[in-house]
Amino acid sequence: MKTGDTLKTTRPIRSQKTGTVLPREGTFVRRIENLGRELVLVNFGGKTGEEYLFPDEIEAGEKAA
Repeated sequence: MKTGDTLKTTRPIRSQKTGTVLPREGTFVRRIENLGRELVLVNFGGKTGEEYLFPDEIEAGEKAA
């Protein structure tokens, strides 16, 4: 994955910040490791902004033609 790649959530996920359900599609920002766990920062745009998700909560989106 590289910055700007489209990602999709694998299931409905509630935002830790706002409590609302996140959009299905977002954009990859970066990967980090925290306390031995891998996290992926995804930008959902608009009011949602960025959220950290676990790798099993996302998958690669469709590539643009």
